[in-house]
Amino acid sequence: MPADDSLYRQLQIQLDRYPIGYPPTKSGVEIEILRYFFTPMQAKIALCLTLRSIPIGRIRKNLKDQFQIELSSEELFAALEEMFMKGVIRRTDSKDRKLRYGIAMLAIGIFEYHVDDLTPRLMEMMHRYFDEAFGAEFFRSSLPQLRTSPHLKAIVPEYIVDTYDNMRHFIAHTRQTIHVANCVCKQGEALMGKPCQKTDNYEICLLFGSTGYEARGRARTISKEECLKILDEAEEKGMVLQPGNSRNPSCICICCGCCCGVLTTAKKHARPARFFATNYYAVIDTASCTGCGLCVKRCQMDAITPMGKTFRVDPDRCIGCGLCVTRCKPKAARLIKKDKLTVPPMNTEILYLSILMEKAGRKKMIVNMLKLLFGKPL
Repeated sequence: MPADDSLYRQLQIQLDRYPIGYPPTKSGVEIEILRYFFTPMQAKIALCLTLRSIPIGRIRKNLKDQFQIELSSEELFAALEEMFMKGVIRRTDSKDRKLRYGIAMLAIGIFEYHVDDLTPRLMEMMHRYFDEAFGAEFFRSSLPQLRTSPHLKAIVPEYIVDTYDNMRHFIAHTRQTIHVANCVCKQGEALMGKPCQKTDNYEICLLFGSTGYEARGRARTISKEECLKILDEAEEKGMVLQPGNSRNPSCICICCGCCCGVLTTAKKHARPARFFATNYYAVIDTASCTGCGLCVKRCQMDAITPMGKTFRVDPDRCIGCGLCVTRCKPKAARLIKKDKLTVPPMNTEILYLSILMEKAGRKKMIVNMLKLLFGKPL
C-alpha cells in the first residue's frame, strides 16, 4: 500500500462530511479518484480548505497548523491557482476584490469542472464509484441538488406556473451573465463509446453568473436569445430541464436518459420519482390516446408503459418534465400540478446548508456553522 494512502483517506473523510458526501468503498475506487485529481501536496492544501471560501492568509495558517508546512503567500497563491485551473477546488471573488478558495464536492463540483478534460480512465472510475457508493449518496438527502422544471409547452393555460418552475421567465429576467459549456455527462459517455442518442450538440450546459467555468476557458458567454433557443432545442430533441434546486439557480442542466448521471442512476431504482423535486406529473387519457407510442420514445425515465392498445404513466417514475405532453398530437397526455408543492430554497448556499443540517443534525450543525464562520475544515 502506498505510504501516502492515509493522506488521501483523510481527504476522503473530510469530503464525506460535506452536503453531498464522499463515502468509502470496499474496492477503494474513491482513493483512486482522489489520486487522479490531487497530488500529495494538493491533497494537503485541500485538507486546509472548507466549504466556505476563505482567504489565503487563513489557508496558510491551516497548512502550518495541520502539516507544519510554511509557504509564502506567493507560493500558496500559485498552488491554489494551479488547483483551481485544474478543476479540483473553487475560487470566489469577495466584495474586497480578494480571491478566496473553497473545497469542491465531487458532484456537482470536481467532476463537472473537468468538462473538456475527461479521460477514459476517469470515466471508468466514476462509473465504478457511482455504482458502488456515490449514487446512493447523491440521492440520500430529501433536498436534491437539482429540480425538474417542466417544458412550458406542456402546461395548460389554467395553471399559473410559479417563477421558480418557469425557466424561460428566469432567463428573461436574470441580470447575471449567461454562459454555455459542453455537457460533461455527454462528453464522458461518448468517450466510453456511447454517444448521446438525443443530440449531436453537446454545448448545452447553461450557467449563470461567475461559476469558474469561464475563468478556466470552459464556457462562452451567450445572449438571452441564444439561451432560449437552447431550451427550444431541448424540447424538440426530448431532453429534461434540470435547474439547480434554488430560486436563483446557478445552472440549468439539459439531460437525457442515456447520458445524464442523475437520470441513469435514478432509473435503476423501482421508484425513482421520489428522488426528484418536481411539482408536476403526467397522465394519459386512454380514451384520447391513439397508441402511437411517441410518448414512450420521448420519456427519459421509462415511466410510460403499454396498457392494451394505449399507454399509461407510472407515477412512481414520472418526474413531470412534460416531454410526453409537448408532442402528443391527440393531446391525450397532460401535466397535472401536484397538490403539495416543493418550493426551492432561496439560493444555493441555503440549499447546501439545509442538506448539511439534515445530514449532521441540528446540534452538530451549530458546531459546523462555527467552523465555517472561522474558516476551519469540518
